[in-house]
Amino acid sequence: MLFKIQTRDKEVMLDETDLIIISKLTGDGRISLTELSEGTKLSRVAIANRLEKLGNQGVLKVSALVNLGKLNYQTFLVELQIQNNKVPQFKKIIVNFPQVIHSFEVIGPYNFMLVCASKNNLELKDFVENTLKKFAENCKVLISSNTEFMPMKSLKHDI
Repeated sequence: MLFKIQTRDKEVMLDETDLIIISKLTGDGRISLTELSEGTKLSRVAIANRLEKLGNQGVLKVSALVNLGKLNYQTFLVELQIQNNKVPQFKKIIVNFPQVIHSFEVIGPYNFMLVCASKNNLELKDFVENTLKKFAENCKVLISSNTEFMPMKSLKHDI
């Protein structure tokens, strides 16, 4: 059975084997090709080809997760109300800041939600005051005690 999946830029077709591979990788990104092939009737080479295809289609991206708590980072959520005329510029620049782990355009009292990380309150304050508030009509910061594994763009900060 084939499934049509609409990505941001194109439509891709996935079959049950693709979904099995994705599901197994979600549970353990370091799973071997042999383990991925179990239950699929495909060889390791065929699985490797599927992984390459999924990557080329933009469906799958291999990355590492970092335990921010072990690195003494604090995570925080930022809710922002960005003026409509500033949204395109905000979307372009926000991806360049290493503090921003995830960015979501949302509906409600705020139109953006960011998941961020910083080493300390001074860095957090500087980022909010000197970067985010240039775009935001309204800004709310929630400090999180969540120290689970998260993807990071970089670790340019002092560890």
